[in-house]
Amino acid sequence: MGQVQLFAKFGWVVGLLAGAFSILLGIVGYFTGIDHASTFEIVLAVAFLVLGTALAGASMWQLVAGDRRKRHTFYPHGERTRQHDPGAAQIGYGPSWNNGAIPTPPSPATPPVPYPQVPYVAQQSPQYPRSPYTPPSAPIAPTVAQTPDWQTRTRTAQHWLPTGIPYASAPTGVLGSPADLDRDSSATIPIRVRDAVRETIAIEGPIERSHLVARVAQRFGVHKPSEKQQICVLGEVPESLMRATSSGVFVWPSDLDPSTWRGFRFTPPTVSRAIDTISAEEIVNAITHVAQRNKHSFDEMVWATLTQFGHERTGAAEDRIEACLTMAVRRGRLARDPDGRYRALT
Repeated sequence: MGQVQLFAKFGWVVGLLAGAFSILLGIVGYFTGIDHASTFEIVLAVAFLVLGTALAGASMWQLVAGDRRKRHTFYPHGERTRQHDPGAAQIGYGPSWNNGAIPTPPSPATPPVPYPQVPYVAQQSPQYPRSPYTPPSAPIAPTVAQTPDWQTRTRTAQHWLPTGIPYASAPTGVLGSPADLDRDSSATIPIRVRDAVRETIAIEGPIERSHLVARVAQRFGVHKPSEKQQICVLGEVPESLMRATSSGVFVWPSDLDPSTWRGFRFTPPTVSRAIDTISAEEIVNAITHVAQRNKHSFDEMVWATLTQFGHERTGAAEDRIEACLTMAVRRGRLARDPDGRYRALT
């Protein structure tokens, strides 16, 4: 029996399962021995039945005994006695504390020790901003005067660069959250929205209106601005800077006059610039630059102009260049000779 208890200590579950298996094996062996009329098989089956019953009983006893030991360790005087014991609130239960004796409650004649009175100081809750996200203001160049010098070199009617200047994109750093573009009143729109609009116009202007809205919205975490967000951005664009043409509405910097500006910006290889986002005036200026030195046929003019803006020759791009060639001739910037070649006049 001692060996059975030692085995049960490894786990009452293992012992119970082993006992059940032995009982099942004994039952099967008993009926098999009767069928075979074998006394040995019947005796062996009975032995398995006894062993299985002993294992199962020892496992159950181990489970009950272990539970009782745990209860005695934590509650040496019993649960019912502990609930009514005045010393139960004291710390330290168990046989090794105070020799198992119940502590005596203090005498009523003994005056209690007063606790020092500490005045309660109410803690003020921190004040959080109403806006879900208010990023710190970033340094912005809202005026043309703060634009890099090379960006403004062609903003003089008389100045001309033989190869134009590279197109520069406005910064793309995040300035706020979409909530900044969802304000119901123009008085509550953050000033950083207006600064982002002015900076984009100053650096990328002339710029197509919807492209301007998309560029500004990206700085506030919006990739597809809604109608409300588009109105919010366009509300910060001065109406005097917008020019409506047959090819779209373009926003111009305040120091550029479309009728006298002769500059253009070629597109670097690392920049993607759609042909429909380039103003007709800038394309005309690039066409005039291409025709300055040599006469070119229509195909040569289309190819050379598209090269300036980093585009391949497609149907839409060719139609846009052809319309700008007609505009340049009508405005007296180009002349078409009888041989069909174009030459620059101004």
